[in-house]
Amino acid sequence: MKSSVVIVKNDEIPVTWTVEANDIDNDGSVDVTIFSGPDAQARAHEYAVWKYQGATVEREYA
Repeated sequence: MKSSVVIVKNDEIPVTWTVEANDIDNDGSVDVTIFSGPDAQARAHEYAVWKYQGATVEREYA
């Protein structure tokens, strides 16, 4: 499985974004980090770029 990092807007919980890192450690796992409140999207993106340096960070609008 190819590793990826995706930032996803959660429509079920207002002003909430998640960072989903798929198979980063090549073990098939998915790491999910949740951001909520003011500037949640920007904070999620900043975190993803910092935490998963070198990975391509994509944004999805669910």
